[in-house]
Amino acid sequence: MKTMLFYDKVVRLNRERHRKLRLRAAESKAEFARATHFVPLAGSEFYQAARDFPILFASDETGSPIALLGLRENENLFLEKDGAWLEGVYVPAFVRRYPFILAQGESKKKLTVCIDEKFTGFGEEEGNLLFDQDGKDTALLARTVEFLNNYAADMEFTQFFVKRLLELELLITRSLRITDSKARNFILNDFRVIDEEKLAKLDDATLGELHRRGWLNWIHAHLISLGNINRLPMRVVDDKTDKPQEKVQTRIKSKSKNKSVDAAAAANAGSD
Repeated sequence: MKTMLFYDKVVRLNRERHRKLRLRAAESKAEFARATHFVPLAGSEFYQAARDFPILFASDETGSPIALLGLRENENLFLEKDGAWLEGVYVPAFVRRYPFILAQGESKKKLTVCIDEKFTGFGEEEGNLLFDQDGKDTALLARTVEFLNNYAADMEFTQFFVKRLLELELLITRSLRITDSKARNFILNDFRVIDEEKLAKLDDATLGELHRRGWLNWIHAHLISLGNINRLPMRVVDDKTDKPQEKVQTRIKSKSKNKSVDAAAAANAGSD
């Protein structure tokens, strides 16, 4: 059973247990992301993501930013039939890090590299080794760990960003109905966006603070990205429903209150 998006069986990466484990490059497609209509997004990704996806904020207590990938639940509109991510479209870091994950262990200060052991791209016959004959990290694993660390830092800074937005009461809940040229109706429920009216009323000191932290630019990228919502229906090439309306929820729910998604994964990870 999946404990979070994409991941089936999260286990801690172990130098002995996984000494012969290989990652096949041929399995680098994103078929694993087909059955999701959103993924978490770091603030540092807003600039690139804003070109392709609507960037919204979850309606739960975390307020986490997400990239909206589809208008119907469990449907990703940015994958080819063969599982490849659409060419020229930004691939969120949350997708790129799979099947690896840097999760919080028993000590909150210690982060542990974990993998989805059920990922079909893992094996012992073909692909690139994660550990060399001496049990040391290969160049592939070293690059992966660096990427995971950078991603974790970006997500932590993003949490500070969201916390400040909530303190300033800049996030408002919205619902939206979209009708396309084929008269299909899509309803987006329970998402949040920046309130432009409240943003415009902020005093100079607060605006200066947001600017110095780089967050004002993130806000503008988010607002620009909302124009992508009206482009999504064009990617819905089939009509799998005879209902007049489709509803999609953009909620991101942690496993327990105040526990990050990665921490939840670590809590469910197998032992070394």
